[in-house]
Amino acid sequence: MWLELKKYPDGNLRPMWFGAYDVNRKRRVVTLSRWKGDPPASGMIGDRGSDVFEASRQAALEQLRQVVEGAKSDGDREQLVQRIHRHRYGHKVETVPLATLAQAWSPRKANAKPFHIENCQRVIQRFVDFMRELAPDMKDLGAVQGEHIRKFFRKRMDAGISAKTYNTELVLLRGLFKRLEPFGGAYREFLQDAVPQDAETVHREPFNQEELKDVFAAAAEDPLMYDLIVTAVCTAMRRSDVARLQWRSVDLKQGFITVKTSKTGETVEIPILPFLREVLIKVMGTAKPAPTDYVFPEAARLIDAAPETIDRRLRQVLFRAGYVDTKVVKRIRKEEEKRVVLPMLPPETTLRRGLSAVEAASMTEKRRARMKEILTRYMGGLECPQIAEQMHIARGLAHTRLTQVEQMIGAQVVRRPALPAVIRGSPIAEKSSDVKRTRRGSLKGWHSFRTTWITLALSAGVPMELVCRVTGHATTDVVLKHYFRPGREAFKKALQEAMPKMLSDGSKSPKDEVLEILEGMTARTWKKNVARVRELVAAL
Repeated sequence: MWLELKKYPDGNLRPMWFGAYDVNRKRRVVTLSRWKGDPPASGMIGDRGSDVFEASRQAALEQLRQVVEGAKSDGDREQLVQRIHRHRYGHKVETVPLATLAQAWSPRKANAKPFHIENCQRVIQRFVDFMRELAPDMKDLGAVQGEHIRKFFRKRMDAGISAKTYNTELVLLRGLFKRLEPFGGAYREFLQDAVPQDAETVHREPFNQEELKDVFAAAAEDPLMYDLIVTAVCTAMRRSDVARLQWRSVDLKQGFITVKTSKTGETVEIPILPFLREVLIKVMGTAKPAPTDYVFPEAARLIDAAPETIDRRLRQVLFRAGYVDTKVVKRIRKEEEKRVVLPMLPPETTLRRGLSAVEAASMTEKRRARMKEILTRYMGGLECPQIAEQMHIARGLAHTRLTQVEQMIGAQVVRRPALPAVIRGSPIAEKSSDVKRTRRGSLKGWHSFRTTWITLALSAGVPMELVCRVTGHATTDVVLKHYFRPGREAFKKALQEAMPKMLSDGSKSPKDEVLEILEGMTARTWKKNVARVRELVAAL
């Protein structure tokens, strides 16, 4: 090992000591402390300088000695690991560069789905980026230590990820290091014994029959969403499977849909319910589509090009059905208090007056053309996010230009949301104060239709084996834990009907008893039944 002094391009000495040493036949140079005093007049490192300079030389030598000792320990430890690995397996440990770590990873299953591979590679690349920022000089995976992994997960938790996300990333990195660097410090010091966190799972809530009627009524304004929602409710299929449903999977004559699910690859058989049959016959119309044609071509295009569009249109349907986030309710009511009421004109009149006002206003030609295009698209039925995406502009810009047109013509242009008459609840779970999450869990969404089908089927007594045959679940545990979510009244009624009388006392609620009396009423018993109903109503 030896010390060095280096110069800038202009010939002046750099103010730092540099140490050089050899480890495993590789020369390494490290930056040490600053030198002090006056260096030798000759500029040669071997000549003597002032006393202060020589004292800083000794301090730098001691610092370099500690660096070298640590490097030798790491080298000895690496050689020991190599000897053990060669003795066990007959070959050296192959080091994996951090830069190519995401490409070195491969899924355990040969038929892993592309979205799963992309998600895992995204997590690994996030870890690589973190290590590049934390330790830029670290090049190999074997150099990663347990403290590095601990800092990575601490940063992820500070960012607000949920416990479920933490556990998923922990399992992924644990398997990665176990396969590529089982003797490294990262696996032995942290990953091997790391304890997963207790996850707070947010379950999708099913719709009851009354809620489904409201959802269908709200979806009537969007024919495509109506067809997709009916299909999802009647088949328990996931969003992507509904959107990509092909006619070759539909057998209207036998009354079955046979399709391979995109997530698990399981082939499921789903009876076509009468409600769904009406939708399929309507969609088919008088044409005879080819077997490989999509049942819903527009949905198939959107699910590949812009899946967020389908999600946004579902949120609009749920909004009209009464599922509004509490934060949105407060915001809309606050805006309504401040809003200046403008007259509403017919769409054709609004468009004509708006275009005339823009043409007469003083502005650049580029801005005038853009405002006209935004107004024309908006009055044609598009929303600001769609306009922004098509015109490659910011959403806020589209909204700003429309409000400017309002000021020009003195009439309402922007379609501002009005709260539905009945607010059933929030489609998003409330954020817990003691649990960090980057996003709140969804209570009502596409998966709620799947949960609805399973809950209604199991509550009606459909055997679990048939339910799994429709949904494609391999085990009943997943169904019972995540999908069977009966309401309290339905849960209570099912137990009362199923339990022996000695346990449930055979008693029914007044409401259930009144309904039973009315359903069983005949011409001979109506007087007696009416008297009994009066007694029950009086007791309420």
